[in-house]
Amino acid sequence: MQELFRQNRKMGKPPLRWLVRKNGQPFASFLFCPDKTHKTAVLRNRSKRILRELVRKNLSLIPVGFDCALLVQVGFAKLSKEDREVLFLSALKQFP
Repeated sequence: MQELFRQNRKMGKPPLRWLVRKNGQPFASFLFCPDKTHKTAVLRNRSKRILRELVRKNLSLIPVGFDCALLVQVGFAKLSKEDREVLFLSALKQFP
């Protein structure tokens, strides 16, 4: 996973950023990373739950063979469900 943070392609804009890197495998792997603006574990876990659900719902749109890190700021969880989905899909359109 350290290679993902060293050699990656960045997509999206705050409060949701994607870091992607080819992994050469027949599947995609995901890492959910709330940043330091999340002050409590409750906020971090909420953001991760939301991200997991978005990935699960849109898994068919995500190409295989990539390692993906989804970085979120605390403002992401405060957005409406529709705004989060629009933000997620707009970043997904930039996928390599």
